[in-house]
Amino acid sequence: MSILFVPALRRGNGSGHLTRCFALARTIQSAAGSGAVSLFIPPAAANNPLWDIDAIRLAYPLEAERLRLMDHLEPGQRFRLIVLDKLATSMEDYRRWSPFGTVVVIDEGGPARRVAPYVLDLLPVTARIAKRLGLPNCQAPGLLPLPSKRRDQPPASFHSILISFGGEDQAGLGRRFLEAFFRLKLAPGASLTLLRGPLAADSPLEWPAVQVLGPVPDLRERLYRFDLVVTHFGLTAYEAAWAGCGVLLLNPSRLHEQLARQAGFHSLGIGKPDSAALLAAFAQPEAILALNRRLLPKDKLDAAAFFSKLRPHHAGACPACGASDINSRYRAARKSYFACRRCGLLHLTSFQARPDPYTDSAYFFEDYKKQYGKTYLEDLPNLRHMARRRLAIIEGLLDKPRRGASVLDIGCAYGAFVLEAQSRDWDAVGTDVSVQAVEYVRTSCHVPAIVADFAAPAADGLYPRQLDCLAMWYVIEHFDELARVLRRVHHLLRPGGIFAFSTPSFRGVSGRRSLATFLEKSPDDHYTIWSPQVAHRVLPRFGFKVTKVVVTGHHPERFFGVPDRPASLRYKLIMLLSRIFGLGDTFECYAVKDDQAKPSAAGQ
Repeated sequence: MSILFVPALRRGNGSGHLTRCFALARTIQSAAGSGAVSLFIPPAAANNPLWDIDAIRLAYPLEAERLRLMDHLEPGQRFRLIVLDKLATSMEDYRRWSPFGTVVVIDEGGPARRVAPYVLDLLPVTARIAKRLGLPNCQAPGLLPLPSKRRDQPPASFHSILISFGGEDQAGLGRRFLEAFFRLKLAPGASLTLLRGPLAADSPLEWPAVQVLGPVPDLRERLYRFDLVVTHFGLTAYEAAWAGCGVLLLNPSRLHEQLARQAGFHSLGIGKPDSAALLAAFAQPEAILALNRRLLPKDKLDAAAFFSKLRPHHAGACPACGASDINSRYRAARKSYFACRRCGLLHLTSFQARPDPYTDSAYFFEDYKKQYGKTYLEDLPNLRHMARRRLAIIEGLLDKPRRGASVLDIGCAYGAFVLEAQSRDWDAVGTDVSVQAVEYVRTSCHVPAIVADFAAPAADGLYPRQLDCLAMWYVIEHFDELARVLRRVHHLLRPGGIFAFSTPSFRGVSGRRSLATFLEKSPDDHYTIWSPQVAHRVLPRFGFKVTKVVVTGHHPERFFGVPDRPASLRYKLIMLLSRIFGLGDTFECYAVKDDQAKPSAAGQ
């Protein structure tokens, strides 16, 4: 499985992230076997602000024995996933880890949330973070490492009490809670246990009745024995609530307090317990338990299965210009879209394996009919009509007569464009990955065609060169290796040759009205999403000059409040405005190979 967990380990910030990584790693390892997962712990160093590998091995000997801990990585070493559980990852830290694998961030509240391929929220994040840095791909509290042992009945009162503030308790919250507890004379005769974490400083207590315990292996499986667990916002709070205990929170920071209140826990405040909140909690334990039940996940989920199915494809820099300066524009459980801040292109990162749909005949028949109401062959007259209009534009840009001019149609399907080109005296050739489509073009259209993947690394020798025109009609968005494709187009065209393509536009009415809805509906095999403006930025990098753009796909009914009645005056008016302002959802681009322009580094 090859997953590397990287927890937050700064001294003074507690051990919750480390504990969670240990638990998730153990779950994955138990399902996938040893060697499937590792944890990165920094090496020992003088004046290190982080807990180093020596300290972690001393504090967590059982985990160090069970799991593989690493304190250095070799250049070029790769993992399928790098899971950062670091609270707030800086861009510098993110760039440090991204070369080693596709990054997944957990409960991320820093700038890495905008750029990480996958964002997984196990705990709630603040509304401010969600608004400023974006929503997650997946919000799944059921993936928390929750205990299997739970109470049969909720406690009637809080008699047995566990006080646990993580592995460090730098703020001394356990002592402050006990001070308030005894000062207010709560629950006389109660059994109190203070749990000191493996990284906590050892200091004596002045209350003999309090039992003090050191680190407890697999604490989550022992929580059900207590009526009440006092902790701060984090993993232990959810574990205790899932186990059926009452939960009270005393938080070390304003952020913890915001998260606690947003989640719905009963909080005693920040740093020092609020007396009124503490008295209310012990006076009405049933109210605390009711709060806990409302915030619990519906089901406990299988973390090993989740990470096993998370199969990243096409994560990383912009596929056109190679820039790593990207920002997320939309996230879903199965995919993310990112916008390049240099050229503006949107590109897809997917996380689910999918079969190749183009080699299946259903793509041009059943699937095509679902979208357009007829099969490709039934739609052939309309497709040839569009081909005539497109060829007229190309012929108007061509610097030579069309008779005998060469054109290669990439993704020719069942031949509408090459058949029309041949009828206009072009020397036309088609290519497609579908064997059935190519066979039809050869035998029924009598046009030369080959079965090939235009993006394949070693495919240069398959295609004619010095072409007058190379066309891709709704094909370019299907290529994940865009730069390679555009370099190949440039290589195959003669100077002055025309590159013509059509593709969806995210700057049409649908994308402008709701980019999130547009991207959610965008097919999962569209790896890049363009706009006319993006074409003007990207193509010159590969030695092309855009000479004409035709905005197509005008749909007045997609404008707010416009009924789908083409004969109505409102529909006709919006159609006119859509054409004037270029608000169609697709466009055609016609670019000339510019002999004077030298491709940039991205285009070489």
